[in-house]
Amino acid sequence: MLDVAIVGGGPAGLSAAVYTARADQETVVFDDEGGTTRDVDRMENVFGFPEGITGPELLERGREQATQFGVDIVNEEVVRVDNPGEVFLVETTETEYEARGLVIATGASYETPAIADVEEFEGKGVSYCVECDAYFYRDRPVAVVGAENYAATEALMVLDYTDDVRLLTNGSELAADPELEGRLDDAGIPVVTDRLDRLEGEETLERVRTREGDAIEVEGLFVALGAAGGTDLAEMLGVATEGQAVQTDEEMGTTVPRVYAAGDVVGGQRQINTSVGEGTRAGIALLEDLRDTADYVDYKKLDDARAGASGD
Repeated sequence: MLDVAIVGGGPAGLSAAVYTARADQETVVFDDEGGTTRDVDRMENVFGFPEGITGPELLERGREQATQFGVDIVNEEVVRVDNPGEVFLVETTETEYEARGLVIATGASYETPAIADVEEFEGKGVSYCVECDAYFYRDRPVAVVGAENYAATEALMVLDYTDDVRLLTNGSELAADPELEGRLDDAGIPVVTDRLDRLEGEETLERVRTREGDAIEVEGLFVALGAAGGTDLAEMLGVATEGQAVQTDEEMGTTVPRVYAAGDVVGGQRQINTSVGEGTRAGIALLEDLRDTADYVDYKKLDDARAGASGD
């Protein structure tokens, strides 16, 4: 039986793992090698890296640090979690694990727009985070893809960096709240409802082509179609969620004891530095829970009893 199961091998999950493993808790990180950090060509706002660092390099360093303290990183996708009794059941595509405590750090799963060549330009003009990347498009033409409140809010936020912003609904009618629609009008952000066909550019994004063949010249395209991910796992356990985010308290605890969540899956700023801090808080708080729980649950006896019942 594991002491700690962490679903997600990004900055939040690895940070939590470092703390739990250093405290001699058997810790496994389930990492299906997804996540947006791996797609980032360069980050210049991560503490301790004044020259910047790529997403893959940052994750590799995090994995090396975690394994140094005994963390086992399992490259399997978690498909189900359950808490049938005193322990949590973690089922992957290959096997099942039991753990005393659980951290959900899956990141946010972003919906990809129905536009050809989007994935080809991810990290080269296509972004899923205005706060992360709008800085790189100061005074340059950009667009936001989406038709609801999230997209309208992101379009307004981009105005802090450039005045050349438009909202592309990709064939849908704008479905933002009237107050947000009014703010878009007041800010002079045009709303383009044409169906979009594909993205074009030599090495980086240069334009969006509509189904009618018109070209929309942009250098940055921010996708704001909503997020999903760890909320599915949370709901399997009865953990409270709000929209596409897992609800947590100040210590990153959820509404289910010994289940914590950290990083993009809890919403908020969606920054690397924030995720590291949240993972740290989750790991430390979970350690306190496990110490308290150990006072009245003897997990070694529980393991022995199960082994005897199964004839092992």
